[in-house]
Amino acid sequence: MGEILLKVKDLNKAFGKVVTARDLNFEIEAGVLTSIIGPNGAGKSTLINVLTGLLPLDSGHILFKGEDITGLPTYQRVRRGLCRSFQVVNVFPELSVFENVEIPVLAQMKKAGHIFRPVVKEKAVAQQVMEILERTNLAGEAAVIASALSHGDQRLLEVGIALAAKPSLLFLDEPTAGMNPVERVDILKHIRRISASGETTFVIVEHDMDIVFSLSDRVMVLNRGDIICDGGPDHVKGDKQVRECYLGEEVVA
Repeated sequence: MGEILLKVKDLNKAFGKVVTARDLNFEIEAGVLTSIIGPNGAGKSTLINVLTGLLPLDSGHILFKGEDITGLPTYQRVRRGLCRSFQVVNVFPELSVFENVEIPVLAQMKKAGHIFRPVVKEKAVAQQVMEILERTNLAGEAAVIASALSHGDQRLLEVGIALAAKPSLLFLDEPTAGMNPVERVDILKHIRRISASGETTFVIVEHDMDIVFSLSDRVMVLNRGDIICDGGPDHVKGDKQVRECYLGEEVVA
């Protein structure tokens, strides 16, 4: 068993009478690509928001690399290596691909005050930016304005921006939303390749079952705030309760 990056203990979250997390207990292991699925309203995005500090939990504890981070703000969790992306593409549309990644790299290297210096004077920064763009297959688009990229490439750029913080654990909230089938296959390939490098562990919230079952090592199924199934893709496909509440005819043999 690998290193336990994240440990969730007795986590509860509700909005009035609507329970989105009920006594959740689970761990995320380094190197295991995990998907979180469930019907609309199951609590998937809320769970990510709680784990990354955007929403407070009602009770319970969150441990990251053995440290209790339950009360830490989002930026402190990011500094420790716990990051996320959002459902809506979140890039700087009028900046180049290079500049989009350069900004978080400068922040990570504590050189944010150098943002307007010519990049040639920051060779270490430029090298790190290009390494990230190579990892996300965007090196050839470095000079392109972000808004000119395809939707799929903008999603990859968003992953690159997140990778600039050197996360140990990265949550991706519906990374294929709005993509055509070709783009979905492409980002699937790149996420799997980046994950295989071992530097960053991914947890993905996704509705596309083809993506989930072809990409994931582990699948967690949420329903009304409860984890109703947790295991490998084949185990989840065959679970009767999962079929009844979520997958329906999509996985009927």
